[in-house]
Amino acid sequence: MTGLIDALNALDADAISSFFADDVTAFFPLAQADRVDGRDAVSRIFRNFVARTKPTTSRLNLVPEDVEVHVSGDLGVVTFNIREKAPDVTRRRTFIFARNGNRWLVRHFHASDFFTAPK
Repeated sequence: MTGLIDALNALDADAISSFFADDVTAFFPLAQADRVDGRDAVSRIFRNFVARTKPTTSRLNLVPEDVEVHVSGDLGVVTFNIREKAPDVTRRRTFIFARNGNRWLVRHFHASDFFTAPK
């Protein structure tokens, strides 16, 4: 998980993609309503994000909080929040990893954002 966060912060689309299993599935909060299936489709969404972000931002500063890791056999679940002040949003993330040989690859992830109403 640390390697994936490092790749995201570096806005390195190839490195991000290297953490996905071929049959990865995902739910993105803003990219599309339906589940995304397969490494190529998930990687394409991240490549588009990197292409939109890099012209104005050289590096992200994603800092996971409230991290929980649970491992059972060849499966691992990682959940965490990323909190931002402007806008006031909590980005909730869940990653399911599957052991593939000596590597852990993302098999599924679910992303949702919770926006706090202005006072």
